[in-house]
Amino acid sequence: MTGVTQRGILWVDGRETDRTVSLADLPALMTEGLVWLDLVAPSPDVLAELGHILRLDSHTLEDALSVRERPKIVHLGSYAFLTTYAAWNSSHRVMTSRISAYILDTALITIRQDDSAAMNLVVERWRQDQHLPQWGVHGLLQGLLDVIVDFQFEVLENLDVETDDLSRELFSERPDLQSLQRRTFQVRGHLVALHRIIPQTRDIVASILRQSLAEEWPLELRAYWEDINDHVLRASEWVDALRDLIASIFEASLALNDSRMNEVMKKLAAWAAIIAVPTMITGWFGMNIPYPGFSATSGLVLAVALILASVGTLVFIFKRNNWL
Repeated sequence: MTGVTQRGILWVDGRETDRTVSLADLPALMTEGLVWLDLVAPSPDVLAELGHILRLDSHTLEDALSVRERPKIVHLGSYAFLTTYAAWNSSHRVMTSRISAYILDTALITIRQDDSAAMNLVVERWRQDQHLPQWGVHGLLQGLLDVIVDFQFEVLENLDVETDDLSRELFSERPDLQSLQRRTFQVRGHLVALHRIIPQTRDIVASILRQSLAEEWPLELRAYWEDINDHVLRASEWVDALRDLIASIFEASLALNDSRMNEVMKKLAAWAAIIAVPTMITGWFGMNIPYPGFSATSGLVLAVALILASVGTLVFIFKRNNWL
């Protein structure tokens, strides 16, 4: 057990007790009441002991230690195995942390790779709503997923605000396109990370709701799960809408950049045309053949007059056509 953080709660008849909960005492405590056990950074040996005590499927034990496991719920007869992710904002970055859980008849066992996820808020949620422990393990699971979905909403709200800022900056008078495109890529990366977990969370909740119908859970408990289902559906639709919007912002920034390039090219072409006319006139008057005003002051005056008239005409035409 070295290096493993363990904590837990035992509820008897829906009331929280002050009994110490540990892995070694888990089988006995499960016969007394409802148990929650949290294991942080467990070693393979600790999980092997957990699997031996509760006769858990070895594949789920491997998934609990896997580095990149997708969110899912697997029903295995007398118990289920759940993998989900908490998300939160940290220094303008979206952080995620995996939470695996075994859902047994009288026990909820959570397994985390680190202590970054705010499990204290989950415990507070259980303590604030006494109905959840009274409804058993599915009540505890509802409180856990409810906090996770609330965190996802907070992250989406911040990304929504940042996306609005990007939209306003894009259509400002002189947008900084390089900075805007860099920030757009950052937001897009955050949304990709959320898209890997939020729709799968929706599928998890839908699976549990189907189970509630099959097992005829109390209507009050099902109403709690319907509330989570509504929230996670909104979150899933929200992340899809933000992904579409951020893609549109990025495409619009590229189009605006191309438009700026076209403006620059038009101006360069206009100035090239303006410079070409004086070059042509001075080249003509520089020929070694007689022409009106040859070797006379009138020739210089005529050349200057032609240059000024031609350049003025071109500048007028180009400005009228928004080339300058």
